Amino acid sequence: METDGHPQVLKGDRKALQKRERVLALWKAVRWLLSFVKFHKGWMIVGIASAVAAAVIEVWTGSLIERLTTQAENGAGPVVTQLVYTVFVVILIGVPAKYFMAYGVEKSSARAVRDIRNHVMSHVGKLPVHAIEKQHTGDVLSRMNNDLQLIHQFMIRDLAQWFYHPLLFAGCFIYLIWIQWELMVYSLLLFPVSLFVSQWIGKQLQQLTEEAQANMGRMNANLQDTLGGMPVVKSYLLSGMMFRSYQSLLQLTAQKKLAVKKREAWVNPLLSTLMLSPIIFAVSYGSYLISQGLLGTGELIAFLYLLNLALEPLEHIPELITHTFEMSGALKRISAIVEEPAENQEGHAIERRAAPPVSFQAVSFAYGSSGSPILNNLSFTVPEGATIALVGASGGGKSTVIKLLCGFYPLAAGQGTIQVFGQPINGCNLDGLRSHFSVVTQDSFLFSGTVAENIGYGREGASMDEVIGAAKSAHAHSFIMELPEGYQTHVGERGGFLSGGQRQRIAIARAFLKDAPILLLDEPTSALDPQSEISIQEALNVLMKARTTIVIAHRLSTVQNADAIWVMENGEIAEAGTHAELLDKKGLYAKSYYQEFAGTQKRKEVMYT
Repeated sequence: METDGHPQVLKGDRKALQKRERVLALWKAVRWLLSFVKFHKGWMIVGIASAVAAAVIEVWTGSLIERLTTQAENGAGPVVTQLVYTVFVVILIGVPAKYFMAYGVEKSSARAVRDIRNHVMSHVGKLPVHAIEKQHTGDVLSRMNNDLQLIHQFMIRDLAQWFYHPLLFAGCFIYLIWIQWELMVYSLLLFPVSLFVSQWIGKQLQQLTEEAQANMGRMNANLQDTLGGMPVVKSYLLSGMMFRSYQSLLQLTAQKKLAVKKREAWVNPLLSTLMLSPIIFAVSYGSYLISQGLLGTGELIAFLYLLNLALEPLEHIPELITHTFEMSGALKRISAIVEEPAENQEGHAIERRAAPPVSFQAVSFAYGSSGSPILNNLSFTVPEGATIALVGASGGGKSTVIKLLCGFYPLAAGQGTIQVFGQPINGCNLDGLRSHFSVVTQDSFLFSGTVAENIGYGREGASMDEVIGAAKSAHAHSFIMELPEGYQTHVGERGGFLSGGQRQRIAIARAFLKDAPILLLDEPTSALDPQSEISIQEALNVLMKARTTIVIAHRLSTVQNADAIWVMENGEIAEAGTHAELLDKKGLYAKSYYQEFAGTQKRKEVMYT
C-alpha cells in the first residue's frame, strides 16, 4: 500500500490489527480469570443476586416515596402511615442485601485469587528451565504479588458493582421515563460526554498501569540481584551503582503511578461536575412542568430521588471502567506466565532395563535459534556401573551434556537422540526421567529451612533415621551434630549459615537419600579448599559405588581413577582413555595435566618458603 502513495492506509490497518489483538488478549485473560471464579460460583451467585436485589429495592423505595408524597399531599393519613412502615421494612431488607452483595463477592474472589496464586506457583514449577531463564525471578515475584493484588482489589471492590450499578441505572431509567420521559432526556444530556471522558482516560490508565507494573518488576529484580549478590556488590564497590539503578527504576515507577493518579484526579471532579448538572436541570425544568400542570409534586420528589440514584451508577461506572483497564494490564501480565507451555509429564515412562544407562547418538545442540553450536554430532555410550569423567576447557559442552540428559532443554528433530536405559528421552515423562538421576553441582542449592529438611528433599516421606543414615554416608553427621540445634538447625537463605564444604556434604547426603542409579557430578569440589575437597571426595567415592557416574571436572587430579576420561573440545570428544593411556598419548589431556601439576607444585613451593 505504501508503494501506491497511501502509507496512512497501512498504518491504519496496523493500528486496527493491534487493537483487535489487544481486545482478544484481554478477552482471553478475562476468560482465564473467570475459569477460577466458576469453582466458587456459589458465593459469587449470592453476591450477584444480592446486588440485583439491592438495585430492585432502591427502585422500589423510589416508587414508595412517590406514592407516599402523593398520598400525604392528598391528606390520606392511614395510607401514609402504612406506606411509612413499608418504606422502613424495604430499607431494612436492603441492609442484608448490600451486606451479602459485598461479602459474597469478596469471599468468592478471595478463594479465586488463592487458587490463581496456587495455579501460577504450580505452573512456574512445571516450566522448562529454558523458559524460566528468560524471566527474572524478581519480575515473576512482582507479577505474583503486585499484579495479583490489583486483580484481587478489582474483584472485591468492583466486580459486584458491575452488576449493581448497571441494574440500578436501568431500573431507575425505566421508572424515570415512565414518570416523565421529556424530563429524563433533558436531565441526562451530558451523560454521553462523561462516558466518553471515562473511556478515553481509562485507556490511558491501562497503558500507564502496565508500564508501572513492568517497572516495578524490574525494580524488584534489581533489589533481588543486590541482596542475592551482596558479597560481590560489596567486593566490587557496586553499592552506589546498584542504588542508582534502583533509584532510577523507582523514579520511573513513581512517575507512572503519579500519571495514573493525575488522570484520576482530573476525571473525578470533572465527572462530579457533569453528574451535578442533571439535578439542576431536573429541578428547573421540573418546576416549569409543575407550573404547567404536567407534573405533580410527588412525582418530582420521586423523580429527584430516582435521578440521584441513577446518577450514582453514572458517577461510578466511569470509575469502574478505569479500574477495569488497570486490572486488565495486571491480568495480561499474570496470564502471560501461565501461557508458557509446561514441561511434558504425559509422555512414555523411562524404565530401568538391562541396557546402557546413558547413550548419545549424533547429538548436536545450540542455545537459541541463532546461537553457535555447543555440541557437534556427539556420540558416546556409558556402560552400566562405569565412572566417566568429562574434562576440557570451559565452553567445550560438558555441562550441556548434563542439561540435555536431564531434559532441561529438548532436542529438536534432526538434532540426534539421547537414550536412558535404551529408551529415547524425547517425549518422555520428565519427572520419571529425572527420578533416575542424583545431581550434585558446584554450587549446591540449599533451601531455607532446617538441615533435616534439606536432606529429606532427596526422597519425599523419608524417615529421620534414613536422613541421619544418608548424612553419615556423606560424612556430614559429625559437623551437623556440632550445630546449635543439630539436624533442626536452620541453614539460612541458600544455606548462608554454613560453609561451602558443609553445604556440599548436605547436598551429597541428599543424593545418598535419593539413591538413584545414575549419578551426575558437575564440578562438585572445584570451589572447595584442599582439605574440604579431600573430605568431599571421600564421600563421593562412597556414593559412586555401584552407580553409573558422569563427572565433570576441571581439576584433573580428581578424576584419575575414572574408568574412562573423555576430553571435550568444541562439542566433540577429542580424546578418550584412562588416565595412564591419555598421558601416554601426550595430547590435550597430558598437556593440561602437566600444566596443573606444575601449578600445584609451584603453589606448594610458595607455601613452604
